[in-house]
Amino acid sequence: MGIEIRLMQVEDCRKPPVGAFLIDSKWPAGWPRAAIAADHWLPRVLPTPELVAWMRYQPLRWPTFCEVYWSDMGSNPLRWQPLLRAMQQGTLVLLHAGEADEHSPERALVLFLQARYREWDGAPVAA
Repeated sequence: MGIEIRLMQVEDCRKPPVGAFLIDSKWPAGWPRAAIAADHWLPRVLPTPELVAWMRYQPLRWPTFCEVYWSDMGSNPLRWQPLLRAMQQGTLVLLHAGEADEHSPERALVLFLQARYREWDGAPVAA
């Protein structure tokens, strides 16, 4: 079963889609707090700034970056389980401020979620 995960830049989004999740650590300037549900802001779901800085502009570090990030995520399911539950409802929209190129933290999160979703195989995710 294929689940679509859409990455959408905050600056391209005047009004967030219903059910979208903000995955940046900082609230977007100019956005009212009511723009998305309070539990749809996940400021700690992306990798640490230090890990991102270590990997940036070094594509050969991508596999190690993902391994470290995914290990951290696996140890902290409360950070990402709301996203997995939302995936069970259909398309998941992730709002972010950065460029989501092929070696970005946002792409690493998408790959992580896709793998976890396949592991769950449609089983309900614990609340």
